[in-house]
Amino acid sequence: MRLALSLMFLVLILSPLSSAQLVFSHDATVPQEVVEGVQRALEEALVERLDKEGELSAVLEEDEMGEYVLSLSYGERQLTYRLLGEASGYEKRLVTALNHDGLSLFASLPDLRLTSFSGRGYGAKIENSLYAEGDRFTVLDAREREQGVVVVSEVAEEEGVLLLSQLSGKPLFLGMGLRESGNKSVSLSLSLNKDMDPSLDLIHTWPLPMHPYAVQFGLGASGASRIYGSVGLSAKLPLSQFSSARNPLVRSLSLDASVLFSSGYDLSREELFYQASGELGLTYSLTNWALSLSVGNRVAASNAALLEQGLFLKLTTAYTYTL
Repeated sequence: MRLALSLMFLVLILSPLSSAQLVFSHDATVPQEVVEGVQRALEEALVERLDKEGELSAVLEEDEMGEYVLSLSYGERQLTYRLLGEASGYEKRLVTALNHDGLSLFASLPDLRLTSFSGRGYGAKIENSLYAEGDRFTVLDAREREQGVVVVSEVAEEEGVLLLSQLSGKPLFLGMGLRESGNKSVSLSLSLNKDMDPSLDLIHTWPLPMHPYAVQFGLGASGASRIYGSVGLSAKLPLSQFSSARNPLVRSLSLDASVLFSSGYDLSREELFYQASGELGLTYSLTNWALSLSVGNRVAASNAALLEQGLFLKLTTAYTYTL
């Protein structure tokens, strides 16, 4: 192995009070684009996951075969990785490899954590069947910072694994801990239809033991004339189940559908009314906030007349509190 470190490039990256320290050196013969790609991969896949008081040492060398070898050490733990294939793919492949292999650098890991990744979802090993479809978890890094939210899409009891889909948040890595966040929620939403008539709704969602379905109970007011109560069935299907949880847009998008039946009082007409509606929408979630655009069909009537019938378009923003 050629250790002619004729020109040592030493980089110290200090992220104040938020990430570990990276000490990165390399052979002078390693191309700059390879150096930069490896450094970015280390920052993304490891530095943010390690304790802020620690120091990750990385040495990138070129061996006699012309291949690049990356040696990592964190405390007393060490890991060696050989970069193979085309140089243009080093960064992506290294992030993928360190997502799993990097766990060997951790002294300890949470009991309940992400243990596998399929590209579209995650897995978490469990020792009992206390969890059910629809249960939600907040994903935490090594410093207990919230990184995202996942939902149990399936419980594989025979394998002792929870299959998880990401609903929102940052890129997740294996070894991150899971904290139960409750599966019931209360949300306050403000909607505007195509005529710019506002509706304000307080909705309580209670998941059914079959992902992604849930029961909804609500109270609301439409415009200045209608107040109502509603009950119905809803479904929230993360798009990451069909695409890639690594995609920054897809991992926060979900396909939402609902069928609601309502009854209330129309103040302007001074009479009771009844309403049935069904809608399908696309929702983008950011922590507790969500923005959705949906289309649907609605029928509303009183004892004396048909009040409303037809398609509608609705823009909604909502804040959700998980119970």
